[in-house]
Amino acid sequence: MISYRYVLGCSLGVLAAGIAPALAQQAAAPAGEGQAQTASASSGSAADIVVTGVRSSLRSAETIKRMAPQIIDSIVAEDIGKLPDHNIAEALQRIPGIQVQRNYGEGSTVAIRGLTQARTELNGRDIFTAGTSTGVAGTLSLEDVPSELLAGVDVYKNPSADLIENQLSGTINLRTRKPFDFKGFKFAATATGSYYDLTRTAEPSGSVMISDRWDTGIGEIGILASVSYQRTAFRQDTISTEPFYTLDPTSATDAATLAALGRTGQTTTLPHGAGIGEVYGDRKRFGTDISIQWRPSPTLELTGELFRNDYKFRFDDYSFFAYTSGASITPLPGAPFSFASNGDFVSGAFQNVPIGANTSLDTRHSRTTDYSLNAKWSVTPRLTVIGDFQYVSARTDDLRSIVGLNGTATTLTQNLSGNLPSIQIQSAAGLTNAATYSNGYYLDDLNYATASEKAARIDAEYKFDDGFLKSIKGGFRFSDQNNYGNDTGYRYFGLTGNPTDLGTVDLSNFFRGQANLFGNAQFFSRSTILDYNATRNELGITSAPSYSPYGANGQSQKTYAGYITAFFNFDKLPLPVDGNIGLRVVNTRESVFGAYQQTNLTTASDGTQATGDTSYSMISYGNSYTSVLPSLNLRAHLNDKVQLRFAASQNIFRPTFDQLNPSLSITEPGTAQINQEHDTTGGNPYLKPMKSTNLDLSLEWYFSHTGSLSVAGFYKHIKDYVQTGISERNVTFADGVNATYNVTSYSNVGNANVEGMEVAYQQFFDFLPGLLSGLGMQANFTLVSSQAPGPAVSGPAIQVPLELLSKYNYNLVGIYEKGKISARVAYNWRSKYLVTTAGNGTGNLPIFDKPYGQLDASITYNVTPHVSLTVNAVNLSDSLRQTYAGITTRPRDSILADRQISGILKVAF
Repeated sequence: MISYRYVLGCSLGVLAAGIAPALAQQAAAPAGEGQAQTASASSGSAADIVVTGVRSSLRSAETIKRMAPQIIDSIVAEDIGKLPDHNIAEALQRIPGIQVQRNYGEGSTVAIRGLTQARTELNGRDIFTAGTSTGVAGTLSLEDVPSELLAGVDVYKNPSADLIENQLSGTINLRTRKPFDFKGFKFAATATGSYYDLTRTAEPSGSVMISDRWDTGIGEIGILASVSYQRTAFRQDTISTEPFYTLDPTSATDAATLAALGRTGQTTTLPHGAGIGEVYGDRKRFGTDISIQWRPSPTLELTGELFRNDYKFRFDDYSFFAYTSGASITPLPGAPFSFASNGDFVSGAFQNVPIGANTSLDTRHSRTTDYSLNAKWSVTPRLTVIGDFQYVSARTDDLRSIVGLNGTATTLTQNLSGNLPSIQIQSAAGLTNAATYSNGYYLDDLNYATASEKAARIDAEYKFDDGFLKSIKGGFRFSDQNNYGNDTGYRYFGLTGNPTDLGTVDLSNFFRGQANLFGNAQFFSRSTILDYNATRNELGITSAPSYSPYGANGQSQKTYAGYITAFFNFDKLPLPVDGNIGLRVVNTRESVFGAYQQTNLTTASDGTQATGDTSYSMISYGNSYTSVLPSLNLRAHLNDKVQLRFAASQNIFRPTFDQLNPSLSITEPGTAQINQEHDTTGGNPYLKPMKSTNLDLSLEWYFSHTGSLSVAGFYKHIKDYVQTGISERNVTFADGVNATYNVTSYSNVGNANVEGMEVAYQQFFDFLPGLLSGLGMQANFTLVSSQAPGPAVSGPAIQVPLELLSKYNYNLVGIYEKGKISARVAYNWRSKYLVTTAGNGTGNLPIFDKPYGQLDASITYNVTPHVSLTVNAVNLSDSLRQTYAGITTRPRDSILADRQISGILKVAF
């Protein structure tokens, strides 16, 4: 664990040599509180310099960071539809302190300074995705929103009282454009074609924006309309090693296995199988943004906006595996085995291992519509009042459909010594022979969620002409958010014999042909699985699963928040200091309901099994609490280029709706599933909110309009940290069948600490001669250390790092802009991190992701001032993701995703 005082010492020491000459200059008086400073910066000595392209975006982002009252980082689109990355999460990973999690080749969620409890906003208001299947209920899934709709993204790393609560790590605010952002008429359009090398497909994207403003008899009116459509494809190949179990010498079966291996008296751990998955899929994003602004007088401005996002996600896959789950695995007599020094299996062969060949479909369709109305009234030159109203409606629909074939492998041979595991599976009749598969099953599940929110706030700011007190700002906010969902639960149908719609799948190009595998295999038809109705018809299942009132769950949350903030400026001191101090008080009232469901199977006279009766037990709970959240932001102007910030604050993060959802569903496994692992997930309605105490220190040197160097240290102490844990539940069903389920849930495990530092640098090397003067660079490095107690659902609590947190990560971005050419090469790297403290399919072991780096690049040619051509390349490094269970001698997954290249035509005038 690193010392926070050590971090702060490093933060100050790194810059000391570089800024010492600057400190000798006479200190310049600051411009004042945040908004006034931004205006001042935009009209300063550089006003006569025309800056465009990448330089313009970096300059705008630097100005926002420099002038903001809080510690903030920004990404600004250099032009309409031109964020530096196609995906919002991918763009955010370039910001110091941010680490991105990837989902099927794309960034999907982010952690800020080691914590995933970030708040997402659209233009300073709530925005969210409905449902729990995304894992981010109550907040926005960043992969849902087309980046072309955005003017920029701001990341607030420490709160002030006027910012909405409910974040531990920071607030991500997505900013759209407004018609008054432009002087008059504006049109822009993009057309994109992207090629994905694993899927070997090309997909289109496009966007159009039109904006104009007019002087009328009732004042100035502006209208902006923007639409964006993205379609992307992906393929992801995975090689998996199934859970490792340590042999127990007190067990007769395990003792016999130890003797057969010649390892009696030695610690020995064996994997219980292996498998592969080949996933195909696509994403479709359709976004619409319409805003109207009306300025009836110089003192009154009204803005209405409609923002709608429609996101469709689909994947279908083939998965083939040989494993015994928790049952023992039998070594092949006479086969050579090798082990690591700690007794973990390295290579060997097993006999009579159950095999499964699954074909599946998963779809998600999410829609979020946001209506907002804002009025800004300058009552007097000193008093400004802002009123804001918002209504959000969201819905998500999910479908899961799986056809499984079962059989037995005569031998399973594994070798884990190389960079990729080697898997050889053999059966008497051959894996491409339907006779190998003795039976099968079908599972399907439907669920949906709806969410809505009404929010209203009023803010007032009064400015003073004289003295150190520059303004006082206060306000009140009310929100009412509701989430409702229903899940049919999984239906099970045992299949006597095999479906007729089978085929041999060619796996020769799996993992680009780099893997040493077992060859081709027989699967249920992929073309059929893509059609849910056709799949059921093929299997003779006439109905879809039905929803039940007992499958429903709901969460409601009302908040009442008030705040007051004082902005001050001691500009007469030898060292000018400005900042703000404030207090936010929020009362939260929440209630949840759900049900425990246990579904039995029925067995017909011919042995066929199907879903039977379900028993229910309703659960409901309500809670209310008040949080008092102080904040202080100070900034010392060491001179006109160097400033030192200090911030202290408290904030909360409420449990997400999926964490509070008390519903738990357990379905009896059929005979075709009984030897597999059984997993389910349920929330905890008694969770308390996490509360963080934050300290931040930042030293920033702005040595040119696009050049800066900054060092920041931070510390967070978190009470009632929510951790994921897995507990075992033994369930006996009506027919006497007993099964053990791994139940994933959440608990407040105690306190956690996060501390670290960030270093960020950017500059264009204008001093270089000729064409070299177009070179530039961005670089940042983050060090984060954390510690929290494990969930302790089985065994004693241990100290673990926070989930999804890498201790180290860095970005290196090379930039070139000269004449008509702009180019960028970006490399992002992060060290290993904890995926989950206790993973399903691991024997309840933690899962770690190995270090990962990815190289992306782009080049733009500006044909005319109004037309440009861009080529983007993603994952040029063809990077491999690998995970392991607890220790590196127990590999879990090796994952390979697409490389992609895109061509973009942009027109703007």
